[in-house]
Amino acid sequence: MKHVTKAFALLASAALLSGPAWAEGKHEIYTLLPNSALSGVIDPDMADRSAIAKALPVAPRAPDDKLVIGWTEITLGNPWFVAVVDTAKAKAEEYGYELDVQVADGDPAKTSAQIDAFIAKGVDVIVLDPTDLAAAAADAQRAVDAGIPVIALGTVPDDSPLVTTVLANPYGNGFEAGRYVAQTMGAEAQITAAAILGTVGNSTSESRVNGLITGIIYERSEQLGLGLSKEDAMLTGFNKFQELKNHGSFTYPEAKFDVKAMGVGFWTEEGGLDAAEDILTAHGATLNLILAENDFMGIGALTALENAGLKGKVLVACAADGFRVALDLVKSGDMLVTGLNAGSMTGQAAVELIHEIFDQGLDANNLPLGSYFPSAIVTKDTVDEVYDTDTANPFFKYTVPPFKTITDLRG
Repeated sequence: MKHVTKAFALLASAALLSGPAWAEGKHEIYTLLPNSALSGVIDPDMADRSAIAKALPVAPRAPDDKLVIGWTEITLGNPWFVAVVDTAKAKAEEYGYELDVQVADGDPAKTSAQIDAFIAKGVDVIVLDPTDLAAAAADAQRAVDAGIPVIALGTVPDDSPLVTTVLANPYGNGFEAGRYVAQTMGAEAQITAAAILGTVGNSTSESRVNGLITGIIYERSEQLGLGLSKEDAMLTGFNKFQELKNHGSFTYPEAKFDVKAMGVGFWTEEGGLDAAEDILTAHGATLNLILAENDFMGIGALTALENAGLKGKVLVACAADGFRVALDLVKSGDMLVTGLNAGSMTGQAAVELIHEIFDQGLDANNLPLGSYFPSAIVTKDTVDEVYDTDTANPFFKYTVPPFKTITDLRG
């Protein structure tokens, strides 16, 4: 696979992929893993997975053997997921694979039934977009017991015999976007924010918003001399996010940072609009920032701000996804920042990994449970580097990064 673009390399968050020397013991933040608000945080001391049976092939397939992929997708009711499947189909066709796509419509029972149908069909490999994390782990175990390897995408399931999960880094993208927010607003500004996430309890949602909050806290520590290490800031941010989730707000006067409210927008523009309208009714006079989990909710928030006469007075920062419409808003200055998370990149990467395993003999036995793309954001200063003039691509320009084993990640 190709290396990431120059923009990705410049913006990759090394802090989340490496840790301090462990002479003084493990930092508390890593003892919290796994956690729904920490998806993307890499434990430098993570356990080796090579002893876990994953039903991986022992040799490359014969060229004349048809490779059949069973693919269960959570939904096609969102452009992001449509891009996942469309790109996967194109890449599978390029390699001569048969791709059997089934859609679960967000129903864990449908996902499980589709997995069982793939097992009965005898597919060579299954790609699973989880609808329920515990159920997905059980589904994967049944497939592996039947001799079929399973690759997840989008959200990391519970501990299971998966080969790996292919996804952008929810926490890492949020963290980098949060740092940029604090850098842009400056050390002297009081940050008074509200947050909009897709739904409470979803690991991608919680980790993106937690990352945004933590990135602000870490950068504020650097600006104001609070003396927090990256891991200290991560733990502080995690605790503040828990306070927000449980009580609806938090204050952090030492960092000049408060979050007054949290809304749920279900990942849509309409949901973001509704959530932002409620937030602005209660707190519009005091806010100067809305932290939105994804582009569509951020776009909805921008509409609410315009309707309330607050456009330009309240900034909007997003943790994902880098759709073309959001890139245009970043370029115009209407949206401050967004994270890079292309559905097309995710779909292509999953098929590329299958190709490397089945046709090129890649030893995938010790990949981490979550294979996160390098954390990356786009700002007004960097948008031209990732802007694709090919309008057929609804996202940013990308190349699929190489998959790294646990040994690689440990350094």
